Amino acid sequence: MKYMKKLMTLLAVLTLALAMAVPAFAETTTTTYTITIKNGTGTYAAYQIFKGDLHDNTLSNIKWGDNVTHNGQKVLGHPADKAKALTGEAEAKAFASEVAQYLTDPAAGTGTDSITGLAAGYYLIKNTDVGTGEVFTDYILQVVENVTVQPKSGKPTLDKQIRHNDNGEWGVVGDNQIGDTVEFRTITTVPIVSGYTEYTYVIHDEMSAGLTSNVHSNDDVTIKVNDEDAKKLDKIYYTVTFDPKNANKFTVTVDVLKAIEDGKMAAGDTLYTYYTGILNENAKVYNDGKQDNKAYLEYSNNPHDEKSKTQTPEKVVYDWTFKMEVNKVDGESKAPLSDAKFVLSKNGSRSLGTIGDDGTPSNTKDLISLIENSDGSYTVAPAGHTGTYVMTAGNITIKGLDDATEYYLYETKAPAGYNRLTDAVKFKITADYDETGKNCTSVTTKVNEDAPQAGLSITVKNNKGAALPSTGGIGTTLFYVIGGGLMAVAAVLLVTKKRMNNK
Repeated sequence: MKYMKKLMTLLAVLTLALAMAVPAFAETTTTTYTITIKNGTGTYAAYQIFKGDLHDNTLSNIKWGDNVTHNGQKVLGHPADKAKALTGEAEAKAFASEVAQYLTDPAAGTGTDSITGLAAGYYLIKNTDVGTGEVFTDYILQVVENVTVQPKSGKPTLDKQIRHNDNGEWGVVGDNQIGDTVEFRTITTVPIVSGYTEYTYVIHDEMSAGLTSNVHSNDDVTIKVNDEDAKKLDKIYYTVTFDPKNANKFTVTVDVLKAIEDGKMAAGDTLYTYYTGILNENAKVYNDGKQDNKAYLEYSNNPHDEKSKTQTPEKVVYDWTFKMEVNKVDGESKAPLSDAKFVLSKNGSRSLGTIGDDGTPSNTKDLISLIENSDGSYTVAPAGHTGTYVMTAGNITIKGLDDATEYYLYETKAPAGYNRLTDAVKFKITADYDETGKNCTSVTTKVNEDAPQAGLSITVKNNKGAALPSTGGIGTTLFYVIGGGLMAVAAVLLVTKKRMNNK
């Protein structure tokens, strides 16, 4: 009985202790909070900068948060003093930039649309997808309840286009004759730049060797806000720089902060940047390849670190040019012929004037100048290049031709023993591409009014001239007969005249 009383007393004490412990456990239970990210892109990380005792949505007894390194705590000083000094946006931004150098990993929490399980405190939130995402969403964010935030700056974008000279439409592919001016443009968006004192916004562009860039100064570029002629951006807001080692590379640096401040553009606007190049004699010719023009946008991605930059994915457009093989043959036997002379034009009603013994016409207006290559082929000559108008065939190849263009081949001298063609040979190339513009899927050639044929080749026929009959043949006899008849007529007329005189 004595032991039973002691046991009951012990149980009573334990029961009382447990009863007292329950409220203690309840009191130390930690409430966690969620940050909801509205219209975000990528993955976000929350770093706890300050923590403390929470009461009525207010933190007291401020301490350094769990994501500030020990070295950072020493360098930054007393946390309560730092927190007290954050009296405005400028101070918060400056501190956020400073403390961002001393963050530990892992973060307190990560997520795409939301970050959950966060203890009360002050947090710095950033997008971890530095290469493709937005900048930090806020300077210092207080989390003492569930909160919703929106990124302060969406990433800008870039698109690249080439103008097709056949229909004037903009897209990923074009085709031209060598010497043509080729039009290009980039389309870039203007981001939200609040929080930045400096903002990098640089368009990088490079044309391949078959193109010659016309961009060397601000005067060679036109920027239209939202593609409106009335909103051409003044040249004081951008700077063009080309690479002295590669004149086909250039940059366009736009001062978006100044332009936004001056009301010339706003976040969400689109900049259309126009410039040109020339398809030159070094152009790759189908089916050996094509030309390309590529561009990307370099931009700031962290208002707390002015040196932090990233870039958009590179975009590429393509320009094609073509060739035509001309085969000279006998009209009957189809045997190859040589030493014919031709000129080329886009005009189907040319008057060539007199033609010299070497096949050179006296009138060269509208004729296409050509470069004669060492392999016997010919390349369309760009402006300023001294070439020739006359091509010598047999089998020749003409390089640097456009599609959807009617060309006219005039024969100026036929092979010995053959009649020269009196009419020009008309031909037109038609090309099709895949949706990327990177691949030419088919080419056909239409000659005169014939049905289009696959490939890039035409056959030009010559017929032999009519031969005079040999001596002693019917031809000579005919001349004798005609001559004798004329003499008889003359004698009759003479006799008749004398009789009339005698009367």
